[in-house]
Amino acid sequence: MKKNKLITTLLISTLALSSLLTACGTKKNTSENTTELVTEATPDTLTSADGSSVEGVELEGLTFNSEAVDMTDEMNQAIENSGFAGTFTSAVSFDFNITDANNEKVQPNGTVSITKALDTLELPEGYSVEYKVYYYNPDTKMMEACETSNDGNVVTFSTTHFSVYSYYFYYFNANKDLVTNILTTDEGVKFFTGDEYAKYMIEEDEKAYQAEQAAKAQAQAEAQAQASSSNSTSSSTSNTTNEVADNSSSSTNESSNDTSVSDSSSSSSSSQYIKAINILDGRDLTDAWQITWSDLHETKNPRIYAQPSGYPGVDRIYVFNEDLTIAQMCSTASGDTQEKYDQVIDTIWQIYLKHAN
Repeated sequence: MKKNKLITTLLISTLALSSLLTACGTKKNTSENTTELVTEATPDTLTSADGSSVEGVELEGLTFNSEAVDMTDEMNQAIENSGFAGTFTSAVSFDFNITDANNEKVQPNGTVSITKALDTLELPEGYSVEYKVYYYNPDTKMMEACETSNDGNVVTFSTTHFSVYSYYFYYFNANKDLVTNILTTDEGVKFFTGDEYAKYMIEEDEKAYQAEQAAKAQAQAEAQAQASSSNSTSSSTSNTTNEVADNSSSSTNESSNDTSVSDSSSSSSSSQYIKAINILDGRDLTDAWQITWSDLHETKNPRIYAQPSGYPGVDRIYVFNEDLTIAQMCSTASGDTQEKYDQVIDTIWQIYLKHAN
């Protein structure tokens, strides 16, 4: 009887010990006689002041920081190196980091995921937007893709270190053509593909030119009217002596007058200006534009030159034919990033090639 009680007691003790080990963790046999306990760490989540969040292990007691930063020249060059120029609509960059109690930056323990809600524009019907996240690698001078997912405008990507990351926006129209430029116009926010943007800027420049010509014509008309009124008053008070003097000297000055007209005609000749032909309608705009080589500076394309328009941050862009005549003019904002400026140059060149062919 005592023996049965002893066996029962041993069985109960064994079951209790087994239950205790199971509750503390997972058993992993490393040898026949030893047992190792493995526990899974619960991920921590930190939120920055702007609402971004990071999830990873061993983040307790740390602070997550998210700050918008400008694209640097090195990053823009990396975009060129990576072949991204002209392949996306826009990009924004953020410096993500975590700091300890002493406000010192530290790196994560393993992989973390960063989630951020991006500010996006209200899309016209049929338009869509996609997102990708890239990291600028200062060692390779290239942009490297991160594993990215999104739920609407809430974008999440994974990384093993904190640094500056760029979010790339890809807007598409109903035909899935990439939107290269977004402008705020008098009619509201407008989305343009490369072709649409170049045509729009040509039309806007033509409107500005016509308005300028109209203003000049009005100013000349007002000046002529004022001169005519002044001459009429002067003529009524002239005397006969002046008329005789004028008649007596007319033969003397006749030859010199002919010479002065010839000189004036020569000085107003358009040969001093670069010949300009509008590619859209074939009009000769040489005298209207009055462009000389000293007015222009080079761009990345050897057949495209730029001239300051007189408005802050705006250049007039001229595309040249092979015979060094101007084929097209278009205005573009140059006060933004060099990357966007170069994108416009590429777009204008593509438009020129289509019209030239």
